[in-house]
Amino acid sequence: MKSLSYPLSKIRICIFLCLSLPITIFSQGLLQGVVSDSTSSEPLVGANIHLLGTAIGGVTDLEGKYRITNVPAGSYFVRLSYLGYIAKVIPLVLHEDQTHTINVSLIPDVIEGNEVIITAQARGQVAAINQQLTSNTIINVVSEEKIKELPDANAAESIGRLPGVSILRSGGEANKVLLRGLDAKFTSVTIDGVKIPPTDPLNRSVDLSMLSQSSLAGIELFKALTPDKDGDALAGTINLVTRKAPDVREFRADIKGNYNHLMESANQYDLSLHYGERFYDNIVGVQVTGNFEKKIRSNERTAIEYNYLDKTNWSEDNFRLEFTDETRKRNGGTLLFDISTPDDGSIRISTMYGETKRDYLWSTREFPIVGGGSQQGQPVYNYRLREQSIKTFNSSMRGDNTLFTLSVTWGLSFAQSDAYYPFDYEGYFVEPNGMNNPGTTVYRGDPVYLASLAVNNFSLARLDWAYYRTQDNFDKEKTAFADIAKHYSFLNEEVTGEIKFGGKYKIKDRSNYRGEDAAAYYIGVWKEYEKLPDGTIRKKDFSGTAFEAWLSKGGGAIYLSDFIDGDASRDVYSSYRLFPLINRDKLRQWRELNKYGYDASGSTSEIWTNDLIKYDDYNISESVTAGYIMNTLNIGQDITFIAGVRVETEHNDYHSRYMPVRIAGFPLPPNSTKDTSNTFSQTIFLPNTNLSLRLFDFMNLRLAAYKAIGRPDFNMRLDRYIAGRPAEVSGSQQVYVGNPNLKSSQAWNYEINASFFGNNIGLISVSAYYKEIEDMFHMLNNFNTNNLHVNGDSVIQSFGIKWNDQYDVGTAYNLTLPYNSPKPAKVWGFEFEHQINFKFLPGFLQYFILSYNASLVRSEAHLFVAKPDSIFYDPPGPRPPLWDKFTVLELRKQRLEGMPDFFGNISLGYDIGDFSARISLFHKAQHDVSSGASGISDRVSIPFTRLDASLKQKITDFLSIFVNLNNLTNSEDGTKIYSRNNVPQEFIGRTLFDQSEQYGFTGDFGVTVEF
Repeated sequence: MKSLSYPLSKIRICIFLCLSLPITIFSQGLLQGVVSDSTSSEPLVGANIHLLGTAIGGVTDLEGKYRITNVPAGSYFVRLSYLGYIAKVIPLVLHEDQTHTINVSLIPDVIEGNEVIITAQARGQVAAINQQLTSNTIINVVSEEKIKELPDANAAESIGRLPGVSILRSGGEANKVLLRGLDAKFTSVTIDGVKIPPTDPLNRSVDLSMLSQSSLAGIELFKALTPDKDGDALAGTINLVTRKAPDVREFRADIKGNYNHLMESANQYDLSLHYGERFYDNIVGVQVTGNFEKKIRSNERTAIEYNYLDKTNWSEDNFRLEFTDETRKRNGGTLLFDISTPDDGSIRISTMYGETKRDYLWSTREFPIVGGGSQQGQPVYNYRLREQSIKTFNSSMRGDNTLFTLSVTWGLSFAQSDAYYPFDYEGYFVEPNGMNNPGTTVYRGDPVYLASLAVNNFSLARLDWAYYRTQDNFDKEKTAFADIAKHYSFLNEEVTGEIKFGGKYKIKDRSNYRGEDAAAYYIGVWKEYEKLPDGTIRKKDFSGTAFEAWLSKGGGAIYLSDFIDGDASRDVYSSYRLFPLINRDKLRQWRELNKYGYDASGSTSEIWTNDLIKYDDYNISESVTAGYIMNTLNIGQDITFIAGVRVETEHNDYHSRYMPVRIAGFPLPPNSTKDTSNTFSQTIFLPNTNLSLRLFDFMNLRLAAYKAIGRPDFNMRLDRYIAGRPAEVSGSQQVYVGNPNLKSSQAWNYEINASFFGNNIGLISVSAYYKEIEDMFHMLNNFNTNNLHVNGDSVIQSFGIKWNDQYDVGTAYNLTLPYNSPKPAKVWGFEFEHQINFKFLPGFLQYFILSYNASLVRSEAHLFVAKPDSIFYDPPGPRPPLWDKFTVLELRKQRLEGMPDFFGNISLGYDIGDFSARISLFHKAQHDVSSGASGISDRVSIPFTRLDASLKQKITDFLSIFVNLNNLTNSEDGTKIYSRNNVPQEFIGRTLFDQSEQYGFTGDFGVTVEF
């Protein structure tokens, strides 16, 4: 494999850099203490402590504490500094093996002789700035103070305010993070360094909306990796931080009521609790948090489908209205113990649980043009009642200890996630002749007019299909790791450093199982009897149900009018009437009454099982063994150089499903799929260098060059071949194939970051980065092929996959398979950030706090797309070679899909006395969503701008009230159809409306109690 051929000479160079430095051991002392704010006594996180004239130094932790070991005996001057505060220099005489404590309270910077009071928002900003400045690598931080003062809805929303970050939303709530435009699956998410298992059924992304911020002491966003970090973080790493319990008892409660304007409802609540305290002479600390939340996350959608008559002519084909009535509940909690050990170290035991439950009814109505659309002018009514549960549990034990002269960090962890659907039922109704003819074959009119053509005879809208679906996605991960570090110094402590090495072993067990039962009611499959699980056959009992009268009329076909109450409807976007809205209890009741339907003899079932749905079923065992060695070299206080190499070996056992023979029609016979298995192993070397330079008292320069991994989605390496037709009779033949030889992506990352800082200018940060990704994996989705064979190979075999096509040449089907791109993908971009508070301005202007950032992203990828072409082909068998028109594969250079070109944030805060306010704006420019083969129907997002506001008033030392106003601009998410090429010049850039989603304005009103 390519990864195994990594030149040994390069490995030797990396090891030489780490090990070739002379080490001198001196009589050692210990310097420790706490750095705090002189006005509030609050600890200062990220304060810098160093011994002048040497390279010896340290940084305060989340409790404001620092601990500098291996200090040779002698006389020194200790400088303690923190941006925004006046630095202090203190003389120190340290004897052999002595422990010396220096606690310092720093004074905020003085402007024109007046002492400056650091306000709440400014304190959060300054904490984040100092943590970024004292880091050895490129990092952005959301501080604990910022989380507490004016909290966002969840952790994803807070991360979304950092530079280089855009977010995905569900029902108006952020749930996934896109770092530097790359998909969420390329970002590693951890809690205190312990990975959170993926919650998506197929890829490696984490739904961050299930985690409350109430338990967090900060959020770290690592944009450049070091060798001691997991390598599978191609985009970067998000680390959710917890801290040790406070020395003084702490209790905090946030109680909110919520209003949702879209639903005009305040039937919501949000409660979070936090308690922390230390016991037994501060040896043991305990923290407990809990959160209980119910939110309305409903949304409305509109969409138009088009019929492309040719490159220049088009017509509206279908107008669709959607409404999702959703309630989302989130509950969770943490329990953290920390134990101070005799070696001045600690052992931390943490447990975190989070759960999100979604309950929603999805209502859709289509208005197709007569003669067009999937139902040829017959309106389709779709109703799906669904419950979803996502749970995550993380438990870990971590030690930071000293063994002789070695610093040892070790840990054990167990984590699991479970995403499943307790109930998922869909009814699909069709109304024959339900649209009046608009009088023209090419329609480009107002959708309101199109909706007015509907007949709306619900007593004729027949239940065509009903589906009951199940899915359970389970992930369990166990990890053990150890890191050992040895400090060294020479040249009279002008050069210091640390050699660090360690290893990690992680094993993951993961499964995904789906099921689908279908009932084709349009052909009269409804049965009057039922066959219970114990084999009993009996007549269905409809007495006392909503369908008792229907059965008394003879049963048979059932219509939409039997599921509705009156004329329940909704005005979508206040412009389009979506009706009827179904009675969700009746839909659920219909499922319960008929789930065991059979004929009187017990031989013919009302319900058909669809084995085709099993194409994404899998059971995976994934193990990763990693080791690394790195050297951190400090030359004075101005240069830090990190060099090392990490080696990761992954081994995977896959179990999935395949079809031994092609099966036509629906339903598929029982046991039409069989078990299959395969393995995959790969070893990858990840060299890494980071350089940090303090060029001036006001400027840092950081550079990084390193390699990282992106592991494929869980369904990509399956040795599967599933072929057949979906439940709908009109559906095309579908073929799903896995790629057991799919490689992990490997990316060289190059980063440069310049930071300019000062007590008045705050922090200005400029970054540039470039990523070159080999073996980028993609999915070829629904490639329409006539099973073309070229030089004896099928399309499937041309990707190096063993399966032979089971279809004859000339048989059309849609092919889905994963592949590694033969050419590297490239991602590059620029980021700008400025954080400042205006304490130097006169009067009331000094209370403003400003943060803003902007990110520009570009990419280049090579994807296989469909292209109509006339080619010569030679089919297998007796048929002669010939020329004909076929859809063939073409490798096309384009941008990565889903990657925004430009995005940014502005946050303006104001603190005066006990009052705090903040206005926040997020903007994301348009980006490619999907690309069509013809170039005349590419989907592009519309620009998105959202404005939020927060207000807080402190009433007493223990009580505050606050208001959060979200999406004040009532912004919509949406896409448009864009003509990029393959059309005459005058039609290039033509845009058509595609779809739009709105979730409306929401407001939180609450109180905070703390003591």
